[in-house]
Amino acid sequence: MNNHKQKQTPHLDRRAFIKTTVLCSGAVILTGFPLASYFIAPALKKATGKWVNFGAVENLSSGSIEMLTYEFMVKDGWLVLPQRGFVWAKIDKDHNIKVFSSTCTHLACNVIWQEDANQFICPCHSGRFDSNGKPVAGPPTKPLSVLGHKIEEDKLLVYLNV
Repeated sequence: MNNHKQKQTPHLDRRAFIKTTVLCSGAVILTGFPLASYFIAPALKKATGKWVNFGAVENLSSGSIEMLTYEFMVKDGWLVLPQRGFVWAKIDKDHNIKVFSSTCTHLACNVIWQEDANQFICPCHSGRFDSNGKPVAGPPTKPLSVLGHKIEEDKLLVYLNV
């Protein structure tokens, strides 16, 4: 008497295996793509711009460069977070205004205006820009970004990417 038990293994032929694989893959793709786009889309959303009110133009001193600070709330994915920063406003004797980004064009550090040197100075890598935002020393090769601005109802509005 032979008491050998044969192992019962399910026999799956090649055609059934391929059919099962294709159907499972299709199900994963059909459910995975909407789920992935729901979770990833907010992170890939392009930045939009916003006009930020910096107050009355009459408060700016002619012939100077002034730091103007801002703070507003920004939706980042599912979070609403405060965004803070500053820009530099140059007001010439004829009250023409030019607004510079505070971000160095080398590695995005914040530049500081030093009136005695008549230059914007980047503390990260000793980058220097003249009063018109053009690089004069250090690693930066591009000028500071000039930001769009307008005056409405005697208030300075600056266009910032958020």
